[in-house]
Amino acid sequence: MTHSESMTADNQYTIILGAEGEMGRAMAREIARKGCHLLLVSTSKADLQRFAIGLQLKEDVNVDAVRLRLEDREAVIRFVEYVKEKYEVRALISNITCDWSIRNEQCVSGLDREDFISRFQGMALIISSLLPQLTKMSASYIQHIIPLPFRREHLSPDIQHAISKMHAYARGMEEELKNTPVSVSTLHPAPIHSLVPRISEEGELIRQEVPMTPATVAMKAVNGMLRGDRLIIPGFWNKVSFYLTRHASSLFRASELSLGSNLQPSV
Repeated sequence: MTHSESMTADNQYTIILGAEGEMGRAMAREIARKGCHLLLVSTSKADLQRFAIGLQLKEDVNVDAVRLRLEDREAVIRFVEYVKEKYEVRALISNITCDWSIRNEQCVSGLDREDFISRFQGMALIISSLLPQLTKMSASYIQHIIPLPFRREHLSPDIQHAISKMHAYARGMEEELKNTPVSVSTLHPAPIHSLVPRISEEGELIRQEVPMTPATVAMKAVNGMLRGDRLIIPGFWNKVSFYLTRHASSLFRASELSLGSNLQPSV
């Protein structure tokens, strides 16, 4: 059985936490295109019902949509029980900073630290609660979407905290689940640029830097997840920027509030 086939079994679903942004919707389209059923979770006031119905009709898969306040622990617990009763979860994609946008050059939400921590705790509670189901699969997937800043002015202390905490959590989870059927991957989708060749009017080859579309990023993200890639960074210059940033800054260094995962919803 191929990786792609493993996502198309009857009654198996992919959950996308934070499906309302450009990145979340692009991921939903790509996963539906591969024939997998979806549970789309809006973690803001956005309503995804119309989007879910349209996607279901277009791709002939089941697409359900709910809204959930990750900050509300009781609501999260009710959501987990609902999922356990109704769905067989094959993959979970966490996009809790869901306002990534090429157009507005946004990559990490404007949440302050306390708001981010409460959302992070809700996300971690969902993952830890669903892990027993995921580990019973022959192959299952968790993907963390961790956007990177476009420009230096985006590097506020709260954004640095959010990135370092998400990164440490993803790495800790990857280590703890390495001997299980659960494949853990991390997607860094920004600043989304790539070099594309074109021919000038004089016949000269010119390499032009252009933004990648969310659809292209989603395709690379899902294919990489199914291959079992641990780290997915679309675009050559994105990779260069990531490694330079990682070595030159504290974005990816765990602080005292960002150590490991232990698969627990604590901070």
